[in-house]
This record gives sequence, C-alpha cells and structure tokens, in this order.
Amino acid sequence: MAIKVPKGAGSKLGRTETVSIRLDPRLNYLCELAARSQRRTKSSFIEATLAEHIQTQVINKWRNSDFDEPNTFGERADVLWHVRESQRLVSLGIVAPELLTFEEQHIWALIEENGHFWRGRWRGNDWDFSISLDAIVRERVDEHWEDLVAVAMGEKKQDVLPDVGEPPPSRDIDDEIPF
Repeated sequence: MAIKVPKGAGSKLGRTETVSIRLDPRLNYLCELAARSQRRTKSSFIEATLAEHIQTQVINKWRNSDFDEPNTFGERADVLWHVRESQRLVSLGIVAPELLTFEEQHIWALIEENGHFWRGRWRGNDWDFSISLDAIVRERVDEHWEDLVAVAMGEKKQDVLPDVGEPPPSRDIDDEIPF
C-alpha cells in the first residue's frame, strides 16, 4: 500500500516540530533578504543557520574542560539525541547536567543515586559504581521510566523504584557485576 503524501507548497521532508519565534523588524527583514539570496524560504534559512551554529556551539562553556572530549553540540549529537526521552535525559545528565531543567534534575537525581541503574562492583556490602556513559544500564532506565517520572513528580513513593539488592552471600573478593 502506498503512503499518500499531501500535495501543497513546501518541502517534501517530514517536519514534526513547529517553533514560533519573535524577531525585531530589522532582523526579520535582514533574515528575509539572506533567505532570498540563497533562494530559500525564511524558515529553511533559519533551520540551516541553526544547524550550522549547533555544530560549533560549545556545550559546557561555563565548565572548566581539562579533558579532550568533544565539547560542541554537533560533536556530541550522536550521544545527546535519542528517540526516547529517557535516553536523552540520561545522556544530558552525564554530558551536561547543568543544562537539565528543574523537573529533569529531579528525575536525574533518582537515576544518579540508584545503583540499580549502574554497572559497578560490590565492595564489601556496598555497591560501588561511577556515573558515566559506559556504566549506565539504559534498558533498566527504560524499564522503570514511568515510575521514575511519577516519583519525581510526587505521584508515587520512591519505594516503587528497584534497589541494587544484596551482595552475594559467599564472597571472599570484590566481584565486578556488569548487570
């Protein structure tokens, strides 16, 4: 069965988000002229300009960066973007927690503090884990996403979330447990 594409003006690319912006008259006029010079619509010009700027926009411009990780939105786009909201929040929480909204901070705190969502190892009776892109167990976040959001919004109590459990009973050395 063929998918019918509605006829009309505009791009054939599927657009899913509409953004309204306010421009002062001068900037609006100059944007219109710049778009004309490239034989584009104003919205197409703005979209292309944003895409260009995102490639060079520094993510953590307020943070001292002593490491050589990519630090622009363009360089980290493959990590930051995901079709599922849960995975976008996890990546943002690890890569740039200062950009989390207040509501996202509540959800992130629940994930960050709960060893069930992280790979680690038992050290005695304590589950030792670190916060990193390699240590998060993303499937567990997805599995418990609705409860995480409900707890963060005060709709459920925190005891609905899983815990890391108990250390294995017979152990003489520290064992790494990936899941």
